[in-house]
Amino acid sequence: MPHSHAQESVHPSRSPQPAPPTYLRLELSLSPRRTPGSSLDLTGGVLRGLLGKVLVDAFCPFGEPRCDPKGRDPKGQARSGPLPAPADLCHLAARCPYGVLYAASQTRRPPYALFLSTPDSRGAAAILEITLYGPAWRLYPWVVAVLQGALEGERPVTAVHRLRPDRSRELLTTGSLPELPADLEPDLLTPAPEPFVAPKPVTVELLSPTLLLAKGRPIPADQPVPFDNLIKSTLDRFAGLYGVGSSEILSTGVRATVEAEAARVPLVDDQTTWQEASHRSRRSRHRLALGGRVGRLVYGEQGSWFFHILRAAEILHLGKNPTFGNGRLRVDLAEE
Repeated sequence: MPHSHAQESVHPSRSPQPAPPTYLRLELSLSPRRTPGSSLDLTGGVLRGLLGKVLVDAFCPFGEPRCDPKGRDPKGQARSGPLPAPADLCHLAARCPYGVLYAASQTRRPPYALFLSTPDSRGAAAILEITLYGPAWRLYPWVVAVLQGALEGERPVTAVHRLRPDRSRELLTTGSLPELPADLEPDLLTPAPEPFVAPKPVTVELLSPTLLLAKGRPIPADQPVPFDNLIKSTLDRFAGLYGVGSSEILSTGVRATVEAEAARVPLVDDQTTWQEASHRSRRSRHRLALGGRVGRLVYGEQGSWFFHILRAAEILHLGKNPTFGNGRLRVDLAEE
């Protein structure tokens, strides 16, 4: 089978209209109980495929999504030429949960990210984290409902928490969907330099495989990750989800200054390793490469000025394939 890096829907000719940079992050606790004889092993790729399939089954009247620019036309033929906009392929794309999440009908990139925080190979209890960005946050009841239904026979959802910007956890329900609030409001994402933070080294924990790019190409496993690459990746991801007009930091002059200052922050310790991962796509039948770095990076104390930008990266996920669970990180100021 061909082996390639996973690709997500991207619409280079259409930038999202500036809108409040909202998001909603939910955490689903999954029971360790499994159905006897089940072969389901949870991974980010499996969960992505499961969520997409259930959304199609529940909401797509055609049985096969017409809104996917990289999919096939109604006659089953592969599309060629420039990718059309999802709304040009299906008038439901801007309202259908699958169209919004998977075909990115309202954003330049798919407005969600997944993260499975514990290995599932031994059937241990797992935590599934899903973050919904921009127009996708309003879909949270449907997302929770379809995941709960799809996992019921394998790994029942035992609790749903909301994760707030300060990392606190707010219990929403102990697994009963009728208890889930229907009127949640999103959090705001505001990446900005913080000149009043005391100078301290910055630690970046790469919690899931993270494949960062430099000039459009993956940074090799044996090469260091420059601090300014993390800042550029964060701002690129923010702009891709919310539009270049969504924050002053994305304006040409301000961004150039921020990135120039970030280039002066040294990498002082690298304890990362390369973790191989892959997923076989049910639709394309290709095996997708999902490997990346995991582990700990430490940058010099000048990096503390960028702390709030990198805390936004915790929410955004960095690098390729966030919808498969990649690029989840945690950022802290080193203790004295």
